[in-house]
Amino acid sequence: MYGFITTTRAAFVRSVTRGVCAGSGRSRKGSAALNFWRSAGLLLLLAMSATARAGLFCSDYGGVIDGSDPATVASLPTQITIDMSCTFKNFTAANPLKVTINFQTNDPSVYLIVFDNVVYTGNLSCSNIPHKIWFSNGSDYGSKNNCQSLFIPVETIDKQVPTGKTAVGIGEVFTYSLTFPSMQLPLGAPSPNTLYNVIIGDDLTATGADLTYISASAYYKGSGLPVTLTPEDGTSGFNLCGLWTAKNLCYKPIPQLNAGDQIVFNVTVVVDNTANNTLGKQFTNVAKWWYGRQIDLNGDGIITPQEYFTPLPGEWGISQPLTIGRPNLVVNKTSPDTALNLAVPTTITIDVQNTGGSNAWNATIVDQLPDGPFAGTCDHDPTTAPGVTAQLFQADGVTPVSGLLVQGSDYTATYSGFPQCELTVTMLSSAAVIGPTERLIITYETQLDADTTADGALLTNIAGATQWFSGDGSYPRRTYNRSLSDGTPATLDHEDSYTITTGLSGYYFQKTVQNLTTGENPGITAAPGDSMRYRLRVFNVDQTIDNITISDTLDPALFETGSFSIVTLPPGSAYSFNSLTGILVVTGNGSPLNLAVGNELIIE
Repeated sequence: MYGFITTTRAAFVRSVTRGVCAGSGRSRKGSAALNFWRSAGLLLLLAMSATARAGLFCSDYGGVIDGSDPATVASLPTQITIDMSCTFKNFTAANPLKVTINFQTNDPSVYLIVFDNVVYTGNLSCSNIPHKIWFSNGSDYGSKNNCQSLFIPVETIDKQVPTGKTAVGIGEVFTYSLTFPSMQLPLGAPSPNTLYNVIIGDDLTATGADLTYISASAYYKGSGLPVTLTPEDGTSGFNLCGLWTAKNLCYKPIPQLNAGDQIVFNVTVVVDNTANNTLGKQFTNVAKWWYGRQIDLNGDGIITPQEYFTPLPGEWGISQPLTIGRPNLVVNKTSPDTALNLAVPTTITIDVQNTGGSNAWNATIVDQLPDGPFAGTCDHDPTTAPGVTAQLFQADGVTPVSGLLVQGSDYTATYSGFPQCELTVTMLSSAAVIGPTERLIITYETQLDADTTADGALLTNIAGATQWFSGDGSYPRRTYNRSLSDGTPATLDHEDSYTITTGLSGYYFQKTVQNLTTGENPGITAAPGDSMRYRLRVFNVDQTIDNITISDTLDPALFETGSFSIVTLPPGSAYSFNSLTGILVVTGNGSPLNLAVGNELIIE
């Protein structure tokens, strides 16, 4: 029970007989009125006490009326009279507190009335009543506000999940941050009161999800000095949050927390790999605490022993909700080229986006290079210079999340030549974790095998994410395995394919587009305001191509032609652009623009 230092109705009677009014904590000399009570009024008070039915006074319940106790609920009268500092707790919306609360007009003491996790639907008259009210932890008095002036600002805990995190995966480790005391006005401010015997507890089993303690640390926000946290083992004399376990964090009292200072308490937990932690389950963590505090009930600035209350229920620290998620990888494979000639390299891009709700760890990407009797790209090792690159980007595919990942420490890239013809890229480090909506973009170069003889052959390259995990493996995690088929080019899933045509004769003229705003490459969709980059490529296999003029028209009704700019222009060429008609013309710069056999022109 809450150990308020106060006086009961019986104590008040005893003190009156001695000529001392207890309850406010101040001694007063006897008076004629008190002598009158000594001789006559005492008999009336004793008679009233003897005839009062059980449960009429708060003191009949020891000062604590607990809605979670069936016997207490069953014995509640319709009215309760406050004759001592009194606590009402644990009356939920399904079991609200309905009693009428009265005050003794013949008792000059000022009491503290605590509502702790109480939905109150009864009547409480606060007119001309000097008592103070402690309203905490979801307590609700409906729309009534006639007692607002009696409410005392309650210290709370500011509990936060990691910035930006809304979901966690199985086996994922994350940290809750608790700052206390934290006042509501101004938001996050420290308390102006010194707190004593501060007890902090966090029941991980009450979240609804299965979490397990990993570590904890605390420090004073003002000085940065560490705070000693001692697990509660039952020897402190308090029984408020139970014994410490890896599921129930309960610490022995911190003796004193000075006014104006705060404690930052970081607790790291892991999401357990259990059947209870189902996909989509939402959970919220609540930290509870208790402390002692002086409250100037009379408002005269003089604190008496009767105005020190312990333990008081602090406002709970309630975290933002998190959701049990899973990583889900979607692969898109592209190249700027649709046709390829002998000895001409092309760049392959594998875009791996995490469309799930939690991090994807240790992803493995497999790329199957085509090989046939007359054409293929199997002989060239893509891990040779310039090699494989990997980098993380935001959902737009443009804004970097990381720098270039380091091969050998952040990821491995291995190539198995004929007959496997497979490139395997595996992420290793925390720097290579693909967060929700993020993209891992892998690039490498390939080229036709030297013995390719088939002109116009279709070479299909299949790549996909074949394995990834929900955590780093320090704790039990879930594994996601996928297999490769034909690349399912029409489906957004873990695999994709890209087809290149062998070009061994004639010439090829290609036009591709990339949506720079969304990162989609090649671009398939665009919204108003998106920036698009077009690429024109002409490569000559075995033709005589001289005095070249290339033109391209951008429809002014669809494009903001004033935003046009040239990024890449072939050497020895010049261009003109008419912003009214949207016509681009590229020609030779003072001399004919020619294209020799085996060479190419690129305009962007």
